Amino acid sequence: MTRRLCTVCARGGSKAVPGKNKRPLLGRPLIQWTIQQAIDSRLFETVAVSSDDAEIIDLALASGAQLAIRRPDELATDTAGKLPAIHHALVEAEAQLGQFEVLVDLDATSPLRTIEDIAGAVAMLESEGRTNVITGTPSHRSPYFNMVERSSGGALGLVKSPESGVLRRQDAPATFDMNASIYVWRAAVFRDTPALFFPDTGLFEMPPERSHDIDNPADFEIVELLLRQRLRSAGGRDYRGYHDLSGKIALVTGGAGILGQHCCAALASHGARVIVADISLDAASATARRLSDQFGPPALGIALDVGNPDAVRTTIARLEADVGPIEILHNNAASKGPDLARFFDTPLDFDPAIWREIMAVNVDGYFYVAREIGARMAERGHGSIIQTASIYGVVGPDQRIYEGSEYQGRAINTPAVYSASKAAVVGLTKYLATYWGHAGVRVNTLTPGGIQSGQNDVFERRYSARVPLGRMGAPEDIANALAFLASDASGYVTGQNLIVDGGLTAW
Repeated sequence: MTRRLCTVCARGGSKAVPGKNKRPLLGRPLIQWTIQQAIDSRLFETVAVSSDDAEIIDLALASGAQLAIRRPDELATDTAGKLPAIHHALVEAEAQLGQFEVLVDLDATSPLRTIEDIAGAVAMLESEGRTNVITGTPSHRSPYFNMVERSSGGALGLVKSPESGVLRRQDAPATFDMNASIYVWRAAVFRDTPALFFPDTGLFEMPPERSHDIDNPADFEIVELLLRQRLRSAGGRDYRGYHDLSGKIALVTGGAGILGQHCCAALASHGARVIVADISLDAASATARRLSDQFGPPALGIALDVGNPDAVRTTIARLEADVGPIEILHNNAASKGPDLARFFDTPLDFDPAIWREIMAVNVDGYFYVAREIGARMAERGHGSIIQTASIYGVVGPDQRIYEGSEYQGRAINTPAVYSASKAAVVGLTKYLATYWGHAGVRVNTLTPGGIQSGQNDVFERRYSARVPLGRMGAPEDIANALAFLASDASGYVTGQNLIVDGGLTAW
């Protein structure tokens, strides 16, 4: 069997589209489309991904690539060429796996190719005995007919002059645009001479609708449209696309918190433009910057006191006017009051003023924000509201697990005010779901079980013993559930409480 290596080169930096190779396309990271095509083709012994970005490498391995190659910094700059990166990937792969006979590079920014295109280009190389094959599509403009350039003297003229006059574009010699999709080489030749053109270079022709290369934000929209059309014409449903949040604006209150940051990242990774709202403007802005750098869609950080109805009203009105309609609301802000030590007081000793302050955020704040955004969603006829509750808004806490338990060195328990406020969230959700259901607005509760976030070993061991899955939850467990409730994948789900607790409430 011919030993074939497939390389996918994806550097982390991109000026035109930050985080391009990780950005979701119909709900899947862009690079994952190419890796899956390579795997599904069954042509390659090894699929290797070359990148300077640790997150891309992790994503590639999780997507099924068999080999990850760390690209040197000098091959990952804006000015570095692609051929040296492919050559480096070949040399590194062969150092680990032995020599290959055929090298195929698939460009991560050209997901519209088909498996048949890959197989056809490889077959051309192997059946015709060529040194290499590139792919291209008929030129949109002909250099013989309607492409011009300036001479050194400034005069305009055709890029190429045919031997005889060309009156119609159709009469001009055939030319092709390289579509940056598939490159195939004899590995031994490329190993010694990493070049793109040889005397016998072959051209495998692809149609224009499969030749679009993603180079700017508008290209994402074009490629998504073409992919959706392909799925429809094939009689299939775009089930992955139901999870896509591209183009949607999402507001997350408490977005700079421990859990909030993960939830913001989940929404951004699915394509949403996230507004990070937090009581601290500095924390919200820092979180927004990280989201923009990592996922591409520009995020925004704002200061918002959800317990202040006037501030909520004016802030939401300004956001909708300046940024656009908010289609996803994650009510996630929560308060432990002004004095953390007093937050853990017993019911008999709890200060009424602190009780009222916590309720003003955990319940009143949810109502104020949902009221302002939900009403606007109802006018538009669609929207998704997700409100964070807690497992202890559903069941009572087992006081036994708190004996010797600490959080960041402090003895902890679950206060009555916390349980009461989170139980109120569940009730508020059900009310709003029935109130706005006729207008196409979905309202659901997301209830986390115990999430590992700095508790001591005693607490973690005792809590995990009560959970059928035998562990505490991780932030990503909640963030993934949030992305589902925010997306059209949950289009017939409203008024529900999605409990993500590892089975604790199933006992």
